[in-house]
Amino acid sequence: HQHDTGLFPQGNLPENHLNISSLPWVSFDGFNLNITGNDDYFAPVFTMAKFQQEGDRVLLPVSVQVHHAVCDGFHAARFINTLQMMCDNILK
Repeated sequence: HQHDTGLFPQGNLPENHLNISSLPWVSFDGFNLNITGNDDYFAPVFTMAKFQQEGDRVLLPVSVQVHHAVCDGFHAARFINTLQMMCDNILK
C-alpha cells in the first residue's frame, strides 16, 4: 500500500471495526482527527500518546473520538472508567 493515498487501502472494513493509533513520541492534552468526505463513518477512534511519570502516578493521554449518532457521553465515560480500572490493576 506504499503508493495508495486512500483512507481504506484494503477495501471495505468489517462492520464492527475500530481504529487504534499511538503517538509514543509526544504527549497531548487534546487530540482531534478530522475525517473529511465520510459523513457516514461511525467507527470510534482511540489515540494514545507518550506516557509520563509524575511521582507515583503514571499518566497516559488517551483520546476517544466517537460519532454522536452511535455513542454518547455515557458510553465514552464507561469506556474511560473501565480503562482506568484496568490500568490501576496493572500497576498493583
